[in-house]
Amino acid sequence: MKLTLLGTGCPSVDYKRCGASNLVITKKTKILIDCGSGVTQRLNQSKNSSADIDALLLTHLHSDHVIDLYQLIISSWHSDRDSVWKIYGPKGTKKFVDKIFSAWKIERELRISYEKRKSINALKYKVYEFKKNGSIKINDIKIKYFEVDHKPVTYAYGFSFFNNSKKLTISGDTRPCESLMQNAQNSDVLLHEVFIEYEMNKTSKLRTKKTLHNVKEYHTSSNLVGKVAKLSNCKKLVLTHFVPTRFNVSRLKKIVKKDFGKDPIIGEDLLTINI
Repeated sequence: MKLTLLGTGCPSVDYKRCGASNLVITKKTKILIDCGSGVTQRLNQSKNSSADIDALLLTHLHSDHVIDLYQLIISSWHSDRDSVWKIYGPKGTKKFVDKIFSAWKIERELRISYEKRKSINALKYKVYEFKKNGSIKINDIKIKYFEVDHKPVTYAYGFSFFNNSKKLTISGDTRPCESLMQNAQNSDVLLHEVFIEYEMNKTSKLRTKKTLHNVKEYHTSSNLVGKVAKLSNCKKLVLTHFVPTRFNVSRLKKIVKKDFGKDPIIGEDLLTINI
């Protein structure tokens, strides 16, 4: 099983860190987790194609995790995809996808009519909405999904992937919570978001002290993520979804290592980790 970080950024624009997205690959399966800004470009750079994705899993419906969903689907059609998309996500996902497709209906129908491609399967989709907790099987990968705490977002999920006795856990966006730590127990790799609070201490024209407080409150800060990893007893901790996207790498490693006991891996776009 391999994990490729396609996007390690946040809503702030940074050409070095695209929007949130990850790819899990085995010999038989390719699963995409989230589809933030730039996902199709990063798939191309990683020598993967949207035509070959077996399933798309959405952690939650925040814009930085789903903004390129339609781009992903339409580009898969242009890349000769001939299978219906399987999309798994929280409650509200079907309504969300339906509305996106409705917005592009006229343009899409014109393309279909004029371009005369052999198949339009790539422009079809089936949505499966998660329950509170549960599991699914996609080819040779078993996936356990579980709720995490990203309130006020009502429905947010983390995932554990199992293949050949290996376990990968992806936190999604969350503050420290028992659900994540329980489900991440003994993971070979824990991919976890991080809010770097010492880099986010300045207000701006639109960012107030209350803004900084509230954003920090529904993420996991750098002085806590190492503790979460330690309690989860994971073998490797990989950090992603950096807020902000530019920071002192050495200082972040030092802070997290103090709690985790080992150096964390600082995620970068297109980094691939063998699990």
